Amino acid sequence: MQNTHVFNEPWPKGVTHRYVNQVGATVDITGGGDNTSYRCTGCPYRSSGWAERVAHEHAQGHAEHCRALQRPS
Repeated sequence: MQNTHVFNEPWPKGVTHRYVNQVGATVDITGGGDNTSYRCTGCPYRSSGWAERVAHEHAQGHAEHCRALQRPS
């Protein structure tokens, strides 16, 4: 069951795309072009300096398998 709160909250500044993981945490994409980054809000998964297409592939793939809950703000 996914938490629906991530769909109703504004995105953090700089986030251009989001993927939702198995339990409602997000994998956020920032930047663009050859300097695109991604970060999971549930676990330590993150990386930067990727081509935009590659960053999206990694972020979506991680979101499909991650079961970490979103960390409290």
